[in-house]
Amino acid sequence: MKTRLLIIIVFFVIFAGYAKLEVYGHGTGPKFSTGFYRIEDEAFSKTTVSVGESFFINGTLVSLVEKNIQGKMDVRFDYASNESWFVNLLKSNFLCLAQDMCAKPIYVVPNQNHWYMDITSKPDTYVLEGNNIFSYSIKMTSLKGGTYHIHTDPNADISSFRHIGPGQTIIVEGSQDITEGELFEFYIPYAIGFVLMIIGLVLGVVFMYRRKQRKIK
Repeated sequence: MKTRLLIIIVFFVIFAGYAKLEVYGHGTGPKFSTGFYRIEDEAFSKTTVSVGESFFINGTLVSLVEKNIQGKMDVRFDYASNESWFVNLLKSNFLCLAQDMCAKPIYVVPNQNHWYMDITSKPDTYVLEGNNIFSYSIKMTSLKGGTYHIHTDPNADISSFRHIGPGQTIIVEGSQDITEGELFEFYIPYAIGFVLMIIGLVLGVVFMYRRKQRKIK
């Protein structure tokens, strides 16, 4: 009985994880969820841009319930470029080791979106009234060349349900130089941490050496 229960639990965990990946990959909610809202008529103004060029995501958010829904219009995306596997390893907080994906596109954490894109949403925050609709427009200005797979994320205040846009691959042509956000929030902190680690290692070696010398005397 215990073995059967364990198998059921493991199956449920695996299925739940798979459903979550499907939601992100295709912008559709789990088949067993009717949902609270949906995205309709979403369109990207361009699929190929140059660094510094803007494009727009326009669509409609449709309420499927009577209650009001609050949220903040946002985006989620993967990013792929010619950055080294080591940089991708650090940017993914070592999670790619478990997935064997250090050389593949990295999932960009929402609070790091500004490393790659300048994003302006209209509206920024919203209240979707029950059984109502509203239109949104998200302006994105590319800061770094590469391949992006972008999904709209209404980021509604419903912890039990999330529905994101169907997604679109955007090619950004041009420089892949380090952006200001990356420099001050990624490279410099890691460089400082590395230097402090080396200093600590050297001081530790010196301390152990002197302690050994005292014992000899």
